[in-house]
Amino acid sequence: MKNGSKEEFECPVAIEFYNKIMGGVDFADQMANVYELDRNSCKWWEKVWCFFVPIVRAVVNSWIVYCELKHRNTPLFDFIASPAEALMPSRMLNAQYQRRRGTKRQSKTS
Repeated sequence: MKNGSKEEFECPVAIEFYNKIMGGVDFADQMANVYELDRNSCKWWEKVWCFFVPIVRAVVNSWIVYCELKHRNTPLFDFIASPAEALMPSRMLNAQYQRRRGTKRQSKTS
């Protein structure tokens, strides 16, 4: 109203349903964009990785369903990491990585 007072009214059922459903879609898009890649890149390897964007979205959707069904608040990273570690060979999980050291160049003296 023009005088600043609020008027109560019933929200249509269609709008209530839309607001209820869209919350999940917005949340899925938000979480999928955390791991989304730059599609406009000129580097070939980044374009190859863009193939995996739909896979990331599928993983995020499965994570949302998992959290709702199990009533757990598992972080997305933990949900992704556990199957990834299960697929890796055990020798890779237990490997010790060492940093490479550069070779020192001898300075030319004449």
